[in-house]
Amino acid sequence: MSEADDTPETLTYDGGFKAVVARMQAREKPLSFSRGEALPGIGLDFAPLKAALVQELDPKDIPRAKDQSGNTRKSLELNAEFIGQPELCKLHGLLIAHLRKSGQPAQSMALFTRMWDEEAEFLFRHLDPRWLVSAITTFGDHGTTEVQRRVGTSMSVLFAAMKLYESERLYSGFAPDKEFKLKRLVNSKLPLNMDRYALVSGGLDVNMLARLWLDAEQDCTIAPLAHRLLDLLNADPGTVFRRFATLRGRKMRQRSAKDDATEKADAEPEPAPPARAKDHSWATVSTIKAEAAKIAPFIAHHLGLGAAHLHIFLDAPLPAADRAALAHPKVTLTTCDVEYWQASGKPRMEKHQQRQAFNATRAYRAAQSDWLAHIDCDEFLYPQTTVPDTLNAAPLSAEALIMPPAEEIAQSSEDAVLLFRRTYFDAGCNKSVLDALYPTFGAYLRSGFISHTVGKTMARTGLSDARFGVHLLKRGGVEVKNAKRVQSLNVLHRHAPDWPGFERHLAFRLSQGSYRDRGQSRLGLGEIIDILIEDHGTAGPKKLFDEVCAARPDVIETLEKHRMLIRTTLKTTLREYANV
Repeated sequence: MSEADDTPETLTYDGGFKAVVARMQAREKPLSFSRGEALPGIGLDFAPLKAALVQELDPKDIPRAKDQSGNTRKSLELNAEFIGQPELCKLHGLLIAHLRKSGQPAQSMALFTRMWDEEAEFLFRHLDPRWLVSAITTFGDHGTTEVQRRVGTSMSVLFAAMKLYESERLYSGFAPDKEFKLKRLVNSKLPLNMDRYALVSGGLDVNMLARLWLDAEQDCTIAPLAHRLLDLLNADPGTVFRRFATLRGRKMRQRSAKDDATEKADAEPEPAPPARAKDHSWATVSTIKAEAAKIAPFIAHHLGLGAAHLHIFLDAPLPAADRAALAHPKVTLTTCDVEYWQASGKPRMEKHQQRQAFNATRAYRAAQSDWLAHIDCDEFLYPQTTVPDTLNAAPLSAEALIMPPAEEIAQSSEDAVLLFRRTYFDAGCNKSVLDALYPTFGAYLRSGFISHTVGKTMARTGLSDARFGVHLLKRGGVEVKNAKRVQSLNVLHRHAPDWPGFERHLAFRLSQGSYRDRGQSRLGLGEIIDILIEDHGTAGPKKLFDEVCAARPDVIETLEKHRMLIRTTLKTTLREYANV
């Protein structure tokens, strides 16, 4: 043996696989039960659990931590995750939790298998895909047939490997749906001296996935679950399989172009067509706390305008069915739950404005588009022609574009035509017009608006040390100086489209939102509302709303006369965005 052979090996996992196995087994201690606590029996009636929804628990009904069994702790954790979803989904998660351990009640797998035999379609409608992955892993560990165990184990390894390499890939700065460049290929062997995947002729991916599909067909219990997961994998644009497919197509087009060039080498060259500047790509980022019915029009509108991507950070979780309904290849939905904030390395900020800025900045640093707009769910971009027209015309020195707001005017009935007012200074008018529009409150309001007048920012991506605020972009902690306010691209703000909506949000806006006391010297909107409530009770704010927000004919006439009115149907908000 040479001297070099005596050199100690450097291992990824200290202690070798004896230590790896020990670490795994340490996590598999069975969940304990309190006296009288047990899992349901194998004959459980699923119907009531499908109909009943998980409710938020009253803190007084939760046992003290030291009195909780392992089963109770896991049940409480799942209760928080599945609020508003069927109780059957929570039981499904609890069974998986027990089956991941080294021991569990005897009926656990039989009940789990029966659930998938009888309720597969119900579970597909209500469970997030990550729970489907957990289910297939459970079949791999405890399947009642050899096929279930084989398919479950194979797919478990596939998804575990995907989670590892896709997580590591995020550090590359490339989004999951963005393939690498062909020209950046490094000519190197893979680990264990394996050859790299042959991009054009390789069949590794097809052979692996096809075998899983066919193997699953041999068992009627696992087949629907395995096939659903493989279909989801096939439809997801952010996988290595899709990226390789894109690269394969690009490589084949390069080869075809090279062959064509060789054939035409001796031919008379044709004059080249005039070059056209490439349209600038753009995307949006938003932190949203709203139901899916409010998010869907926002998505539809901006995809209809040609957004390359929508980055939506969910400040509150959505049910799995709602997430599935909103799914689109150009939309990334990120739930900002406990796990998200732990992974970010930051505690969850108390103020929603801080969370908005943090999430927008994260999206900015990973952006693949030329520009990124930070807007809210009740804000809709409104270009005079197209968004790229505005971006293409932007000066090269402009690091950001400020998009002026236009605030919705409340109409008394549902009207296909929506009305929005611009600020007097964006319309090029004298401030005195506010006295004619709003004789009682105009002098106290910023430009006659009850919401922001600063506007929102469309930032050029790739700038170093750039951070989003709620409204503006900063570099080195200072607002950028070379931001250009453009009048060809407005933000239509549906801040108070009707009185019920205004009233519903009033308490939050007074305490934490845009109406809060900011310590300014002049009388602010929040103080005006406080005075109105003090003088007129709950009817006080309605006086402000009726004068400033309502669509009175004389107001509409004056706004139109001074070029302060925008009329639009926002037709794209009604478009079926799955086809965009």
